[in-house]
Amino acid sequence: MGGNLRVTLLIAVFLAFFPLLLKESSMIPIIFSIQIFLFVANTGTSLRVDESSKWNKFELTLPIKRRTIIGAKYVSFFLLILLGVLMSFLTLAVVKVSGSQLDLNSVIYSYSFGLTLSITSVALMYPIMLKIGTEKNELIVFISCLAAIGMMVVLATILIPATGGMQLRHPLVGIVSACMAAILFVASYFLSIHIHRNKEFR
Repeated sequence: MGGNLRVTLLIAVFLAFFPLLLKESSMIPIIFSIQIFLFVANTGTSLRVDESSKWNKFELTLPIKRRTIIGAKYVSFFLLILLGVLMSFLTLAVVKVSGSQLDLNSVIYSYSFGLTLSITSVALMYPIMLKIGTEKNELIVFISCLAAIGMMVVLATILIPATGGMQLRHPLVGIVSACMAAILFVASYFLSIHIHRNKEFR
């Protein structure tokens, strides 16, 4: 993960200054979403290395509880998402210095979309990989991302009375989606503890 993080950080820094080259400011909010998701995108690869190196089996010999092992994973996921958010703040500062004008609703939606995508993907991905293994980690990450987008579509449909129509980019849809993702993240933690306690590592 260390090597992947360095590459991801370089990409995120490049994206932070990319708005200086853009003539169309409407593209800038998309960068925020990408930066937030970038750091959790390679989580599947890291989990795959843990499994292939037998680390998952070795860590059971350490004098710590299984709850602590799972908790450490989720803390690392949280820190990766936080790092993505911090990088997006750098982009926001660059945009501010450059004098570009951004629509507030677009910024709110881009952050909520990035957070929803990141949090939901991790919340779905980790318990699945813990249960069935990491051999198909890329596919699991892809399906988890689709599920995150699907959740936003469902919530946008439910919120039609409040948003005045099917408006996926409405800030309310984004905020509610991010809140639902956070709830899913907590539920995923407890599910992962249950799976880990009943799993035999080889």
